[in-house]
Amino acid sequence: MSAATQPARGPDTLWERYRDNFSRHLIGVSRYLQTRMMHTLQQECGHGDLRLGFAPYITLLGENGRRLSELAETLGISRQACNQAVKQVEAAGYIGRTPDPLDGRARQLVLTEHGRQLRRDGVRIVRELDARFAALAGREAVDDAARTLGALYAHLGLGLGARDEPTLLYGGMGGLLPRLSDYTLHRLMTLTAGRGHPGLKLSFGQVLTLVGPAGGRIQQIAAIQDVSKQAISAIATELEELGYLRREADPADARQVLLLFTARGEELIADSVASVGDLEAEFADIAGGGAFARTRTTLRTLYEQLCLEREVFDGEIEHSVSGDIDALALELQQRLGDEASKALGRLLLNPGPNEV
Repeated sequence: MSAATQPARGPDTLWERYRDNFSRHLIGVSRYLQTRMMHTLQQECGHGDLRLGFAPYITLLGENGRRLSELAETLGISRQACNQAVKQVEAAGYIGRTPDPLDGRARQLVLTEHGRQLRRDGVRIVRELDARFAALAGREAVDDAARTLGALYAHLGLGLGARDEPTLLYGGMGGLLPRLSDYTLHRLMTLTAGRGHPGLKLSFGQVLTLVGPAGGRIQQIAAIQDVSKQAISAIATELEELGYLRREADPADARQVLLLFTARGEELIADSVASVGDLEAEFADIAGGGAFARTRTTLRTLYEQLCLEREVFDGEIEHSVSGDIDALALELQQRLGDEASKALGRLLLNPGPNEV
């Protein structure tokens, strides 16, 4: 192949691929779903002590409970780490421990009534969010994507499935996204570490994926992830120490700093893009090329329609404002329903003489 006919491999192509890929869209839509769920559960359903990290421990228990060792194995973490996390969920009143009916000497984790109510509330909210996804991307496309994601979920063994079926309380797209998102993050971390980045941690994804070509701001990243600025700053410091990020004064706001990729960080971006390609090939082999391509298109549509991460890649203020307005419109439509939302729209477009 001559130089004139070789595909472009410049910085713009790399960043475009970094922005526009199945993994980012899946993780972004999952983050949106989980954030909306958390806000609704905390503010409207009385679960004020709920934390996002509780989700896998609650959703994977099943109707009859699980042993701690089973849960740890499914989540891919040590029994000690699993027990530490479970204690927090237990302290919040969602999980309890009872004698294991299969082994009188052992104990198992079970949902309390508070935990069962949380799960019922969660299923209802996920169904509502799935209806929102269908309104944005089309019911047929969302149902088709759910079937493909379900095939990936089953093949990868992301549910427990040992004692009771079904392993999912709700098998629509919204019920599948969180665990698939977790798996995707873990798998990408493993693939990228194997390309010469052994010091990577899963928590780094909270920052690295939200630093764009023009940099990133800690406050902005914390808002997107729905975590504290202190938590994001601590991760950013670790990434600086590893040589992936550097800090500079923000020319647009003297009170803030910009997180920017170093040369080493740009190598990491290139390697992560290659890892994304490997993961997409793995998923296509499992689900079939056509089904995977359709699901990729559906997730891209949702990612774009929900205006996710625009502020990461589009540095201009008007993009962020547009994203905020779009997000507000989506929230109002979800809360008010279609007819009330249309009525509000008509009122805003044509206010009466006493309403201006």
